[in-house]
Amino acid sequence: MKFAKYYDVTSKMNQLIDKGELFSYAKDYYKKLFICMDTNDFWISRVLEGYNSEYDPEQGKWLIEREKIDKYDFIEFLSEKTGKEYEVTSKHQRENIIDKVPVNKVVEYLMLMDDDKGLEGWDSLECDSLEEVIEALDGGFGIEMMI
Repeated sequence: MKFAKYYDVTSKMNQLIDKGELFSYAKDYYKKLFICMDTNDFWISRVLEGYNSEYDPEQGKWLIEREKIDKYDFIEFLSEKTGKEYEVTSKHQRENIIDKVPVNKVVEYLMLMDDDKGLEGWDSLECDSLEEVIEALDGGFGIEMMI
């Protein structure tokens, strides 16, 4: 996973919903789902169409719900899901563990972790179009598609 690069993981989200592995995510509720790896956290950005910042239905509005997941918490969740024990004593060691996990599994575990937490939100941003959503997330660097 590239540092500070958003990935469109909507397709993976829909696959996990169809398999019955995500319970808090509802089919067709979130129009898009994006994930980004930052220095100390992962960012999950869930995008709703037709809602304003007060979660009131409003035609033409798009709402980004952002949640951050600490990388140490992610490794703890990874340990629970895989049954492997990870001893993390430094940021370097933390990054090495994450780098060894295939990107598609990192994405899947992040969604499962977000689902387990009940889709909490760190903050939100109201936008007037999907294009504005993309601009708010990608910072001009583009978004990678993940299948």
